[in-house]
Amino acid sequence: MEKSQPPAPGEERKPEPIWALLPLDEFRPPASAAPEVVRSGLADLWKRLVGREHQDDDDPRAAASLRSPSQELLDWAAPAPVCPVDRLAGADSALAAWLEREPESAGVLSVVDSPVANLDQDLSEWAAAEGFTLLPPPTAAQTLQGDTDWLDTLPLNSPKRLLLPNLERCFLRHHNGLDLLRGLIDRIDQQQPALLIVCQSWAWRFLSLVTQVDALCGAPLVLAPFDARRLNRWLSNCAEASSPYDFVFREARTGKTVLERSGGDGEDPPDPSAFLKHLAAASRGDPYLAWHIWRRSLLTARDENVDNAAKEAAADDAGYTIWVRPWEEVKLPDLTRRASKEDGMFLYTLLLRGALSFDLAVALLPHSSDRLRHSLQHLSREGVIRQKDGLWHLAPIGYPTVRRLLIDEGYLSDEL
Repeated sequence: MEKSQPPAPGEERKPEPIWALLPLDEFRPPASAAPEVVRSGLADLWKRLVGREHQDDDDPRAAASLRSPSQELLDWAAPAPVCPVDRLAGADSALAAWLEREPESAGVLSVVDSPVANLDQDLSEWAAAEGFTLLPPPTAAQTLQGDTDWLDTLPLNSPKRLLLPNLERCFLRHHNGLDLLRGLIDRIDQQQPALLIVCQSWAWRFLSLVTQVDALCGAPLVLAPFDARRLNRWLSNCAEASSPYDFVFREARTGKTVLERSGGDGEDPPDPSAFLKHLAAASRGDPYLAWHIWRRSLLTARDENVDNAAKEAAADDAGYTIWVRPWEEVKLPDLTRRASKEDGMFLYTLLLRGALSFDLAVALLPHSSDRLRHSLQHLSREGVIRQKDGLWHLAPIGYPTVRRLLIDEGYLSDEL
């Protein structure tokens, strides 16, 4: 159960900030609700025993009864999130102490991000506005060739603060792929620039094992996990700030309220909804992943397609009612019994790099281009990867099943 501590007598309880950074070793994902653990565990076991082809996962009656909102309505109800980096760097934040030191004595600080990339673009834009010098990663060709010209161009002796936003793009899992990164680590160790390093979590775990990069950078910071209370405050605030309507979010089967109005940065609701508890656990506290699942769960319906109990609950709603699919009917990509060894190898390589072209994947993986092409087609159909600008990326909604698959296959996993 998620219960907040009551304030001391005469003391006003101040809610925790929605966005915050904390040390990686303090990260704890939201706990799973027991019924969901049992349900998902039994479902996975059944699929492994009998195969997915014998499952009837999709109820055509449910599919016909509810439909997704229009794009405009969806963007009002669940707008694209923006990470407020200025709050993460504010007074008393985990980042503030590094920012308060003079550049010549600040040293190196690292931030570990998730594969869904909560901080990547927003942090780079903030750093550029603050006058940081952004360090571009090497190209894949430079990495494979060990091209030290890239190292020579890095202004590591600059008096300004520096940001290296994509450490995962400074190496490749290849016999020549770590030379440049090791050279970079040596130069950072020698010159001790005021450097902020951002790295995706799977690459960070791998590099900490093979290069001990964590010894150079110290304890990294990570985004504090979004539990059900944080999700309630964040999602309701976003909807209130972006929409000309007042929305009421109700579970489509029971009519129970899913999001409680939290009054901006005020008090959290006393007990978040069961849906949000499941959402926090399924996303492991990752806000952008939770947002993707949340958008997939929002529905509109004609009155005759909503259960009577739900209609009665919504009869007096002052705002526009958005229906939320019951948690047990939320469908995410699932690779159980449907992934090959080639699929796993590609997905692990993708998580280490962040994005891969077909040609680079061929160079890094030990199987033929034909087998790789077949694997990419399969993973794309399953909804776990997508292609953009000639590069393959992880589809955020597919990350939960990818993570389970790789852990089951014995790959070195991240710590988020």
